[in-house]
Amino acid sequence: MAREWVRVLATHEIRPGQMTFVDVDGLPVALANIGGEIYAFSDVCRHEGGPLSAGTLIGETVTCPWHGWAYSIRTGKSIVPPIGLRIPVYPTQIEDGQIFIAIDWPDA
Repeated sequence: MAREWVRVLATHEIRPGQMTFVDVDGLPVALANIGGEIYAFSDVCRHEGGPLSAGTLIGETVTCPWHGWAYSIRTGKSIVPPIGLRIPVYPTQIEDGQIFIAIDWPDA
């Protein structure tokens, strides 16, 4: 695996309490701003592929708009049955007002 830090947005583009979608070289990623802390996670629900960034964000929980599956944006764990499923989560960092996420790409 090759880890790459990818710039995705400026911090002013996502306000506290908001979520947004970014496409990272074809990888659908949702971003959430919780009190100034940025979380990055897969934008694809494990149930039927619903867009999580279009769902509901309450605290650190995102709920899919299609069928109500809910996940922790911190850990990726599902909150409602079936418990144990996960969505990928990605490390984030902020430098000079820019948001970066770490993607572990498979080796070519």
